[in-house]
Amino acid sequence: MYYQIEGRMNMKTITFDEEGMTIGKQSYPIDEISQLRITNAPLFATYGILSFRSGGKDISVPFARSAIEKLRRAIHDFEHEQEARKKTAARGPVQSSASSSVQPEVRQTQPAHSMDPYEEVKKLKELLDMGILTDEEFQKKKKELLHL
Repeated sequence: MYYQIEGRMNMKTITFDEEGMTIGKQSYPIDEISQLRITNAPLFATYGILSFRSGGKDISVPFARSAIEKLRRAIHDFEHEQEARKKTAARGPVQSSASSSVQPEVRQTQPAHSMDPYEEVKKLKELLDMGILTDEEFQKKKKELLHL
């Protein structure tokens, strides 16, 4: 299994392989990653957010929405690799899941309107700090979310 989702603009390249996930130059071992999901809030029209937990921290990484199908396949295969490793540890080697015929599960978070607006503003601020949103875009969305 090997997937590479190219970064655009200020976004980092996301790479999945049998050993784990690499985002930019930061590596995350496969056994330390959990709660891997894609956030598809309408608020992020051209970008999605890959969220996961590693080392006790919640991590969010933006990606170009044009790569969403490739990212879904990568998550699917990655999770199967994690499961295979758990089974291997319990009862011996298991064949690679790369030839699995199981369809990827599509995970989406709740729609933006049912999420806490303050959490959404925090996410927007992260995107602003990464240079993905302009200050004008940030201020406009913040006013919408907080009904100002």
